[in-house]
Amino acid sequence: MATAIENEYKFIATGDLDAESLMHRLRTFLDGNGVRYREKTRHSTDEYFDTPEMFLYERDCSLRRKRSSNSKIKLTAKRPGSRCSGMMSRVETERSSDGSQKDLLSFAKKNYPDYVIDLEPVVLIDTDRFAIDYDDGSGIKLSLDRCTYISGERSCQFYEIEVESMDENLRTDFDDIGVLEFIENDLGFKRTVKSKYTRGVEWLSGLN
Repeated sequence: MATAIENEYKFIATGDLDAESLMHRLRTFLDGNGVRYREKTRHSTDEYFDTPEMFLYERDCSLRRKRSSNSKIKLTAKRPGSRCSGMMSRVETERSSDGSQKDLLSFAKKNYPDYVIDLEPVVLIDTDRFAIDYDDGSGIKLSLDRCTYISGERSCQFYEIEVESMDENLRTDFDDIGVLEFIENDLGFKRTVKSKYTRGVEWLSGLN
């Protein structure tokens, strides 16, 4: 089980967008600024769990089981850190899983020992991720996610761009080429300090 600080800038957009066009524009920007990087793609389904009283949501925490297209399953617990300068900083604990409910409950008990987790997911997120890893040793990752919230027969699509750095401490200084401004001003994405899970619960609340 590994724990680290996730420092992350998040941007969201909705509407009729083209992921390949967005990726082309991001590549062009990075190439123009001399950034070396590696690309990869992944499909995943994320299940978010909570207590029946939604205590994790109320405390800005989350419990996720991710099933990826590479056949790996991971469990992740996140707790709030800082929200300085429009950035989210969270304590993230993650480990591999066999995918069973028993394993989920064991992980939840270690990370949220005061709560009883409901085994029915609150919301599912189906995601196609286009990931860019900076190849300069900085550990910076940039990703474009095409996401769909799913709850029963209801769904809602959105796009999210993340610029993140995993570290042992809070970091805000990991954009020295202006990619944040490019995403906001040129691509037209809106910055947010709300997690996918928080926004998913808000989406569900709006349906009721």
